Amino acid sequence: MPMNEDTLLGRLVELAPFADRGEARRAFDATLQAMRRGLNDDEADWLAVALGPALSEPLLRQDYAGELPRDELYRWTKRYSKTRKSVAVEQAQVVCRALAELLQPAELQRLQRHLPQLTSLFEVPEADDPPSAPRQRRPDPPDHTLAGGRPGSTHPLSEARPNEGRSIAGARHGAGR
Repeated sequence: MPMNEDTLLGRLVELAPFADRGEARRAFDATLQAMRRGLNDDEADWLAVALGPALSEPLLRQDYAGELPRDELYRWTKRYSKTRKSVAVEQAQVVCRALAELLQPAELQRLQRHLPQLTSLFEVPEADDPPSAPRQRRPDPPDHTLAGGRPGSTHPLSEARPNEGRSIAGARHGAGR
């Protein structure tokens, strides 16, 4: 069954900051056209059937050029999309992820088999584990040092006075007795 164009474009817009569906479609076309360089005629025809007539037109714009390394996919996507390399890399990754999510498992395996250097781009990330419940923090042990003093103490340091009947000098002498 051919892929639904609205479903594909909607997924592309969800995955990347495309301005609109038109920009998402241009990124898809450029990536598919670059990908075609690594697919022989039989594989390109097979992918065209899987995508359907509404999405397969970019596969007709290019010919098989041989093995397609990841860097070449990015370079050709950049050329076809007329964007900066960093933008082309992100767009190609997003298009490959959307294809991985929307193609049937057998179709996806076939695509990975014929584009072996791109297989990691066609892996759907596993869902994140749900966040664990917050743990209760244990209260810190009481700090009985001067630095650990609390406001509102019954004998605040700011109001401390030496003993009334003794001077500091006397306190020193008395300490030695």
